[in-house]
Amino acid sequence: MGHLRQEIEPREAGLDPKALARLDQHFSHLVDDLRLPGYLVSVSRHGRVAHLRTYGHRDVEARLPVETDTLWRIYSMTKPVTSVAALMLLEEGRLRLNDPVARFLPAFADPRVYVSGSGADTKTRPAGQPLLIRHLLTHT
Repeated sequence: MGHLRQEIEPREAGLDPKALARLDQHFSHLVDDLRLPGYLVSVSRHGRVAHLRTYGHRDVEARLPVETDTLWRIYSMTKPVTSVAALMLLEEGRLRLNDPVARFLPAFADPRVYVSGSGADTKTRPAGQPLLIRHLLTHT
């Protein structure tokens, strides 16, 4: 696995170095207050890393520092990470909240909803409306 590296200066990317310093200070305080063992912050703009900071420990007991290739256990982060990816696509105009999910996943073209029962006796009916991207992002 390769190490991340800062490729351009924040100002070149249109970022405010003072705001990035406040971001670093915020996370550093969380480490210093023992609320986080360590962190890595990477801010990219137009596909280029413009800010990269590490602080704290990836292994507190062994006192191993966070490095740019540290692997993180992020556990149940699928929903927030996927939501951010979807919001990026929305921002780029490649996705709309009212797009039917079936546009991207044809298997969702004829959704059915639960009525009653279980196992082989499960009863369903056609959904009253198509499943939309909005529903996925709001978990409704």
